[in-house]
Amino acid sequence: MIHGIYLSSHGARAQSLRQDVIANNLANASTTGFKRDIATFQVFKPEDFRKNIPIRMDGDRQKEVGAISVDRISTDHTTGSLQKTGQDYDIGLSGEGFLRVSDGQNEYLTRNGQLHRNIDGQLVTLDQGMQVLNTGGQPIEIPGNATRVDISTDGKVAAVLGDNQRVPLGQIDLVSAPTDQLRKIGDSLYDTQAELTPAGRNLEVKQGFIEASGVSPMKEMIAMIETSRSFEANINMIRIQDESLGRLLQTVGG
Repeated sequence: MIHGIYLSSHGARAQSLRQDVIANNLANASTTGFKRDIATFQVFKPEDFRKNIPIRMDGDRQKEVGAISVDRISTDHTTGSLQKTGQDYDIGLSGEGFLRVSDGQNEYLTRNGQLHRNIDGQLVTLDQGMQVLNTGGQPIEIPGNATRVDISTDGKVAAVLGDNQRVPLGQIDLVSAPTDQLRKIGDSLYDTQAELTPAGRNLEVKQGFIEASGVSPMKEMIAMIETSRSFEANINMIRIQDESLGRLLQTVGG
């Protein structure tokens, strides 16, 4: 095994994966409630050493030098800034927690608070049509004659009728879950097998706002440039080592 090419190939592969993560962040720079992903690297011993294969390199170098790979892709769940829309059905979450939503069969978590009333009178997410669940696990029904909907900071929903009568409709189920046990499934939705608990008092619902994406386009572009250059450097090292080996073989064989 040519150890230099081995190291450079692992470096190029790790930087390529990091590029994919950054590109996905940039693509969601304007997605409501999106949380950026971060590729975390680790250093490990060479595969021969980890699998107890007899040493193929000189001296103890195999035991001392390994390669890098992406250990995991984690999500930064820092609360994004709130943008005012003035729409009754828009809610922004300030603090740690999620909305509990359902497609009628499975339940998910989201921080995308762009909502609306569907044709069945249910409060649902605007993009996916997911039912927003109340604390009893049921969809929230909005009367057809409601002229306005009020949503309090703790998620209580009330309809205002034509005669200014306020009708309580239930409370949006605001929950907390271990962020390291959340799995992104797209469309700002998360799946989790962890036990859900009621959100803490630090979570507030802001009606007429939405949470902006957690992506900073400027920072991601800088990271993309850095990653591209690192990827190119590893590819160049592979080329240089391959050319050096070719010249060596020509000299020895000549």
